[in-house]
Amino acid sequence: MLPAARAVLGLARLTLLEARRTAVGKAALAAVGIAVSLALFVDRVVLTDQERATVVTYAVIVRLAIVLILGQAIIANTVRDLNERIIDNFLALPLTRMQYALGKWLGWTLVGIVCAVTAGLPLVGFSNTPGRLQWTLSFAAEAVVVASLALILALTLGRIITAVFAFFCLYLFARVSSMLVLLSFNTGANHGSLLDRFDARYVEFAGYLLPRLDRFADTSWLTGAAIHFGPDLVQAAIYIALLGAVAHIELRRKQF
Repeated sequence: MLPAARAVLGLARLTLLEARRTAVGKAALAAVGIAVSLALFVDRVVLTDQERATVVTYAVIVRLAIVLILGQAIIANTVRDLNERIIDNFLALPLTRMQYALGKWLGWTLVGIVCAVTAGLPLVGFSNTPGRLQWTLSFAAEAVVVASLALILALTLGRIITAVFAFFCLYLFARVSSMLVLLSFNTGANHGSLLDRFDARYVEFAGYLLPRLDRFADTSWLTGAAIHFGPDLVQAAIYIALLGAVAHIELRRKQF
């Protein structure tokens, strides 16, 4: 194995150990347990379509909880490396800045995939639920995108509060961007005032900068809707490549 590849894999392994030490896995398991409990509560309350309401409740809650846990853990760990100059110890080794970022990304990507698969396991208990495998795989792709976004925000901004706030805002906009574009066009984008047209085009342009996360792990797949899984993987691959280019530029600019 090449020394560079060995260094990247070693850093990824250290990242996995760090995730274990900071109890990211336990937090993910707790989120899954809470989501299952709330879903079972809904099953007792709802009078019709109990299984559908139960599985949708579980999917919505666990998806949001895993994303928030993963994003905050990545940002906190990366910013700590920057503030405590732990990154200097890694860069003192035969390891470039991009290799450092690649090792961290690989480690947190594996953590995200494991969390997504863990979240998908309880769906096995719903025997009449279609699309369970596709939902889990799509959620894993979303977790990789989320890990990439959180890592680049932490490296770029260097502050936990700022990076977490930016992460929340970008994730929320990526989830509702299609709805905002539709609303902006329905409020007079083509025949309204100049300001209305500018707002519509601005929202549409901003929507192109982020992936359509509302298409990832769609809960309607679990209720029998048509499954379109391919576009999720294409979006994830394109966005991860763009984030990698941004990380390369940012790491060359930064002075550690």
